[in-house]
Amino acid sequence: MVDIIGSIKSAWDLAIHPSKAKPMDISDAVKFYYSFAIIPGIVAAIIAGIIGGLTAAVIMLAVIFILELIFIFVDAALYQLFGKFVLRKFKNDYSVTFTATVIATIPAILFYWIAPITGGLSSIIFGIWGLILLTIALMKLQKVSGVTAVLSWLLPGIILSIIAFLIIFAALSSLGVFSPTALTTI
Repeated sequence: MVDIIGSIKSAWDLAIHPSKAKPMDISDAVKFYYSFAIIPGIVAAIIAGIIGGLTAAVIMLAVIFILELIFIFVDAALYQLFGKFVLRKFKNDYSVTFTATVIATIPAILFYWIAPITGGLSSIIFGIWGLILLTIALMKLQKVSGVTAVLSWLLPGIILSIIAFLIIFAALSSLGVFSPTALTTI
């Protein structure tokens, strides 16, 4: 049986002291994620349900218990690729980067229930806190400098943003939004 309260306390301790992070294998990191996310996830779903109805509650559960974990896997893979192959600094395997990425989600998950009330403000605050945790956890677990840790998550973010911009620009251009005729009507 999983000690949910103990997991929440451990998660909170890591959110305050990320330098205490220890590597986990992927299955243990996933179990840890679900064990500290269960209570805040249910509370977030209840609040979202009260504010936005049943659909909002179901969406909140899907985001916390399915989508967030998918994003953790993808993000950790991107960080590992850039840290290991582009920067050539990560010496440890993917599970270590995955552990750091799970640690980075702790503030957002523990306080997800605030999001339906505060909207984007809490997302910004907990996103910044998460990036700080990610940086410190990568430094400790991958044994790299702060610059390397930051570049391992910043570079993929910049590249993906540029790609997304180019795709949106191409899509809008193909719809004629940027045609000479459309620009003269502005």
